[in-house]
Amino acid sequence: MIELEEIRKKIYGAIKGSELEYCCYFAGGCVRDMYLKRERTDLDICVEKEEGDKLLAKILQEKGLIRKVVQYQRTETLMTKLDGYSLELSPTQIRTEMNNGKVHKIFASLQEDACSRDFTINALMIAIHNGELLDFTQKGKQDLESKLIRACESGGKGFLRDPIRILRAVRLAVELGNFTIEQETGAEIQKKSSLLEELNPLRISRELEKILLLQSFFKVQYLIQSFQLMSHLLTELKDISLDEKTLKWLEQPELNNIIHKLKSMDGRFCFLCLPFYLNRTENKSELKGNLEPLRSHHRYFSNQQNRHIDNLLDTIIVFLNEFYLKSELELSHLRKAIYKVKDDFEELWILLQCVDNYKEWISGTNSQLSKLAIELKNEMDANPFNITGTDLMQKYDIKEGKDIGIYLQRALSLWYQNPRLSMSEIMTLSKKEYQEK
Repeated sequence: MIELEEIRKKIYGAIKGSELEYCCYFAGGCVRDMYLKRERTDLDICVEKEEGDKLLAKILQEKGLIRKVVQYQRTETLMTKLDGYSLELSPTQIRTEMNNGKVHKIFASLQEDACSRDFTINALMIAIHNGELLDFTQKGKQDLESKLIRACESGGKGFLRDPIRILRAVRLAVELGNFTIEQETGAEIQKKSSLLEELNPLRISRELEKILLLQSFFKVQYLIQSFQLMSHLLTELKDISLDEKTLKWLEQPELNNIIHKLKSMDGRFCFLCLPFYLNRTENKSELKGNLEPLRSHHRYFSNQQNRHIDNLLDTIIVFLNEFYLKSELELSHLRKAIYKVKDDFEELWILLQCVDNYKEWISGTNSQLSKLAIELKNEMDANPFNITGTDLMQKYDIKEGKDIGIYLQRALSLWYQNPRLSMSEIMTLSKKEYQEK
């Protein structure tokens, strides 16, 4: 990939002598990442001239540096490609996110643009005409060196301008490598976190995806929980907060050894929900049999992801409600839940290890839920359910129709109750019980 300095020289060569010669600046994350020596494939360029983005695109096209230019519908930012980099072009401006998902923009000076950005480390700019680093907040370079995430505007004004910055602060603190959220900025995140409830779910979805894919998920999950952000992301958790002991558990190195094995976005999101179930079952025994499933996350994920998340969370609820019961009926509920999870069992097993770890940390209880899940899964795998509607039709001369579904459901229930039965025994019992009814 060509270095940023070479791109700067190419662009300056194109605009030299034009009315944009001293108006164009690299801005935001590309400047930050250049300073941190991080690879980056997208570059932001702001132009201190009204409609300057369009003029810059025209000049670069005329000089043969770029070809196709498209406009991002929501923000009206111009996007193109140059030497393998994605370029985003915009005039200097102050942007405010509206509740309807649209962006309100007003033209502003270069300094006003910089000082209205999210964080000081993202407000640094490089002049394309001479390569000078500009730090209008007078804290950006210092905060990069000190590894601090600091809001550009005081009093939480930046979070009011765009609440997605709350989640972005948490992500950047981890993504950039052990950055710390500056004290006043952290206090404003806690004060303004309810603003997340007003955001377009699609924007939260995009930020959540970046968060859930971070390599250091253990660190980011703790920040999310310590700022109590989940209660503003999920309707069912509104006004519910985690107690200090649970937050302390989320910092434990032993827990990190477990959850680093969670690789999928689905499993990791389930872990973010898990402490709320655990906190309730441990501290409010009357809720043990009344854990409601979460569903408000559906607005953030695809249908397939939601099916996986629902199955994992619903299975965990069954285990938390019934793990202390040992009758075959209750075990059949656990087997049914495990069967429903299917290919996601490994993620379930890791999450149940987290449950075991929590119970040991909080009360010294040796629940061994993960061990029980493995035993039940191995028992089911040793004699897998493989009865089909065709099997029943051929053996018992049953006509195709709704009766086949009823037979199959009954056969599956019998297998949940006793997976040691042969498939032939299960089919016989299924037909017998149905006929008796």
